[in-house]
Amino acid sequence: MITIIVVCLLVTLAIGYFLRLHQHNKELYAARIAAQRITNHGKAAADSEAQSLVKKQKRETKDYQENIEQELNEDLEDNQKKENWLEQRSSVLKQKEELLNHRNDAIQEKQNNLKQQRTEVQETLHSADELTTDRLNKLHEVAGLTADEAKDEVLEDTTQEVKETYDEYVKDFEVELESTSERDAQNLVELAMEHSGGKTVVHDSNRSLIVDNNEALGKIIGNAGQNVRTLEALTGIDIIIDDKEKEVILNGYDPVRREIANRVIKKIQSERRVNPDIIEKIVTETNIELDREIRHYGEDAVVELGIRHIAPDLIKFIGRMQYRTSYGQNILEHSKETARLAGIFAAELGEDPVLARRAGLLHDIGKSIDRDIDATHVEIGVELATQYRESPVVINTIASHHGDVESKYVIADLVEAADAISGARQGARSESAADYLQRIRSLEGIANDQPVVKESYAIQAGRELRVIVQPNETSDKTIHSLATKVKDEIEDKVTYPGQVKVTVVRKLEIVEYAEKKRA
Repeated sequence: MITIIVVCLLVTLAIGYFLRLHQHNKELYAARIAAQRITNHGKAAADSEAQSLVKKQKRETKDYQENIEQELNEDLEDNQKKENWLEQRSSVLKQKEELLNHRNDAIQEKQNNLKQQRTEVQETLHSADELTTDRLNKLHEVAGLTADEAKDEVLEDTTQEVKETYDEYVKDFEVELESTSERDAQNLVELAMEHSGGKTVVHDSNRSLIVDNNEALGKIIGNAGQNVRTLEALTGIDIIIDDKEKEVILNGYDPVRREIANRVIKKIQSERRVNPDIIEKIVTETNIELDREIRHYGEDAVVELGIRHIAPDLIKFIGRMQYRTSYGQNILEHSKETARLAGIFAAELGEDPVLARRAGLLHDIGKSIDRDIDATHVEIGVELATQYRESPVVINTIASHHGDVESKYVIADLVEAADAISGARQGARSESAADYLQRIRSLEGIANDQPVVKESYAIQAGRELRVIVQPNETSDKTIHSLATKVKDEIEDKVTYPGQVKVTVVRKLEIVEYAEKKRA
C-alpha cells in the first residue's frame, strides 16, 4: 500500500514537473516574442526619432544659412549706404572747401584793395599837406601874412567849403529819404505781415455753457441751492441758471476765475454725488491744473519767440494773457504777433531782433492783472517790468506804446507800429453791432459839429473818416488845423481798436456853359 502511494506520488510529481516545465517554456516563448516585439518597436521609434532629428537639424541648418545670408546682404546694403553717404559728405566738404577758398580769395582781394586804398589815401593826404603848405607860402608872399594868419585863413576857407558841401549832401539825402521812406516803410510792413502768421480766429468767450440734462443741472444747484452758493463763494463768480434753456451764465470780470468756474461746472456734471466738500476739492484741483497750464502757455510763448532769461514769475503773468481778450482778440496771441512783427522790423533796420521780440511780447503784460488793481495796464506793465529788472528799452516800450510818454528808443517805435498793425489788420478784432454803430455815429457826429463841414462819412468799418468841407469858407491852410482838431476829439471821446484815418476833402468846382448866340 505504501509502495502504491509512493509510486502515485512520484507519478504525480513527474506529471507536475512536466506540466510546470511546459508552462515555463510557453511563458518563456511568449516573453521572447514580446521582447522581440518591444525591440522591433524601439528600433523603429529610434529610427523615426533619428530621422526627425536629422530633418530638424537640416532645417535649422538651412534657416541658419538663410539668416547668415540675410545678415550679409543687410551688411552689404548698410556698407553701400555708408559708402554713398561718405561720398555725398565728401562732395559737400569739397564744395565747402571750394566755397571757403573762394571766400578766402575774396577776402584777400578786399585786403589788397584796402591796402591800395590806404596807400592812395596816404598819398592824397601827403599831397594835401603839400598843397596846404604851398598855399600858405603863396598867401604869405602875396598878402604879406604871417604863417599863423595864413593858416587861419586857409582853415576858414576850407571850413566854409566843407560846410557848403555838407549842407548840399544833407539836402540831397533828405530829398532822397523823403521820396523813398514811405515806399520802404510800406515794403517793410508787407514783408513783416507775410511772415507774422497772424490768426484771424476770434477767441471764444467762457461766459456761459449749456448743461447736458436736468440731472446735471440739479447737481450744479444742489439741495436748496447749497452747491451753487458754494461754487460762487469759492470762485468769486456770480452764477445765473436758466432752467428752460439749461444754460449756466457766469458773471465776473476776472477771466481766469470765469475759466475756473467753467471747468468746475463741467467736472461736476460727471460726478455721481455732489456736495459742498466735493465742490471744494474740485475747485482746488482745478486751480492747480489751471496754474500749471498758465505757466505752460507762458513757457511756450517764450520758447517760440526765442527769448531767454525771463523771470519765472513773469512767465506766469505772460501765460495769464491767454485768458484776456481785447475786442475778441486773444491778448497772448496779439502779443506774440506784435513780437514777431517787431523782430522782423528790427532785423531789417539793423536793430536787435531778440530785444524787439522781448519788448513786443511784454508790451501788454499789464493786462494780465489790470482787473485786480486800480491802474492802467501801461502803469502796471511798467511796474512789473521794473520789478523783474527788465532792460530800459523794454520798460520804455511798455510805457510809450500808447503814446502816454515819449519813446526814447527805436525799438519802442517799432513795437508801437507792430502793435497797431496787429490790432488793426482785417480779422484780428471784432465788436458788437451796437458798439460798431455807436462808434460810426460818434465819428460822424464829431466831424459834423465843426461849422465849416458840409458832410462826413465813416468808411472802411470806421477805420477812416472822410470830412467834406465848404470850399468857399475854408482854405488849404485851415483844413490842416481842422483835421488835427477832429483827430484830437476822436482820441478823447471815442473808443476804437487800432487807428482812425481822418481825411479832409476841399474841392472848389466852378461850371460855366458857353452857348452860341443866334444871329
